[in-house]
This record gives sequence, structure tokens and C-alpha cells, in this order.
Amino acid sequence: MTPGKGSHEPELSLEISGADIGEIEKLMPLPGSEYKIESRIMEVNENFDFTIYINGSRQWIDYAGAGRIMIDFSKGSAVSLMCGSAMLPTYQKYLFVDHPLDKLLTSRGIFPMHASCASVRGKGIAFTGDSGAGKSTAAFALMQKGMPIITDEKLYLFKNAGYSAGSISDIIKVRYDALSRFFVAKDECHEYAVIAEEHYLKLGDTKKSLWKNRVPLKALCLLELTGEPQTEITAITPTKLVGGLFPVTITGVHPQYRAAKFDFIMEMVENIECRLVKFGTDMADFTAKIEELAETI
Repeated sequence: MTPGKGSHEPELSLEISGADIGEIEKLMPLPGSEYKIESRIMEVNENFDFTIYINGSRQWIDYAGAGRIMIDFSKGSAVSLMCGSAMLPTYQKYLFVDHPLDKLLTSRGIFPMHASCASVRGKGIAFTGDSGAGKSTAAFALMQKGMPIITDEKLYLFKNAGYSAGSISDIIKVRYDALSRFFVAKDECHEYAVIAEEHYLKLGDTKKSLWKNRVPLKALCLLELTGEPQTEITAITPTKLVGGLFPVTITGVHPQYRAAKFDFIMEMVENIECRLVKFGTDMADFTAKIEELAETI
């Protein structure tokens, strides 16, 4: 994270450690039951009971048999303790790294959204939609045409002079079908790991400019798959767009920051371009029309 003004200390910190199950209570005790706000089952490769506690500016998330997290929003710090191997590494990354980091960033006015994004003529074009709507495919298609990808999955939004979109990692997750379709040249990017049949590719070390970490956000597009060859792009009202963003976009946000994220998104969609993209199967047509969109905004 960017250091605080006049300080060499990071503004936010996330510590990740391994621990034996028997050590968890000693290393990170939970508050009393009166601070429990939610208990559910987390369905990943196995079912794990998880419980959330909140006491003032601190939040605990306990995944029974898998680990525990404590976030201190007042200090901008989080600690993740992982134990055992029952949970697959992919899910450990989501729950013990991405999740607490998202919460810390939200507390500082940097809001995560499930969306892909590419830099098209220097303008950020982001894509959201239901699971399977083609968010990653849209980003990969643009990247193949020489437009740097920001992220294929998790976009971070914040306000400065306008609105900016960024990512915190140059590693993207690609399934085999997308790998064979969009990453034909195997030397284009380094394969960082293969976990649960998903390929993790590092874009930052490539000779070509395949990745950027930040871009001015100019348009947010709602994707709808059509099965037709041609892509159609139409302007839509912010109301239609946000209907597909809530409530999932603010689910899991600490109550103290939920209203701030809601207000940020509502203000943002009023000040950027909103489009419905009926996503066709002809990628050349799709990328050409997105380039045309970038020229007009």
C-alpha cells in the first residue's frame, strides 16, 4: 500500500501465518458470544462452519478447522491464521488473503467490485454481470488485441480527480478453455501455478504490455450473453445497471462501511458512462465495437 504522508510505515498491513489447530485459541482468542453477529456454513471444497464477531473497530472471522482472521480497522491491520490442509489453496487465498484485504481497502475508500477491466485507448472500460456472463472473456479478447488488462475478476475503484480503476496483482486466473483460446503463444506470460485445474498467469513480466495496474474509469458495461455473432452496445440508465450490482456488491461489507460503499457506487454510476453490452460470439466484432465506444466517451 501507499505509505502514509510523512511516514515510512505502510498505511495498511496484512500478516498471514500458519498455525496448528490447537494454537489458534491461544494466538487469536475470540471475544464473548455477545459479540457474535452471524454463523453460517461456507461451501467450498468442503463445508466449513464460520462465525463472525464484531467488537468496536475489530472483527473476527472463524472458519472452524481451517483458520481464523482478525481485522482491526482503527489500525488498518489484519492477521490471518491458517491451519490444516482440508481447504484447497484457491479458497485459502480468497478467504484468508483477498477477503481481509478487501475489508481493509474498503475502510480507506477503495472499493472492490466483481468486474473485469481493460485499458482501451487509455480509458478504463469495465465489465460486470452475472456469473458466466463473460467478464473474463471480454477482458481477454481485448488484451489479445493489444489493450492492456487491468483485472479479469476483481476491480478496485476509488475517487480522485475522477474515478480510477485498479488491481493489486498482475496474476490472473485462467481456465484451460480460455488458455487455449486467448493465450496461444505460451511464451507470452509466465505460468505462476496450476491449482485445481486453473492456470495462474503472471502478466507483469511479459515483453508485451499485457497489464496495467491503474486506469481512469470511463465506462461500466453490463454484459449479457446472446449466442448471436454480433455484439450490440446501448446506453442504459444507472438505475438499470445498479440493479445487477446489489445486494451482492455490499454483502459482507463491515456495517460501518456499508453505506459508504453504497453511496460511492451510486455516485460513480451517475458520473461515468453506463452501457448494456449484448455480448456476441465474434470476438473481432466485439473488440471493434468496444474501441468505437472508447472513442466516443
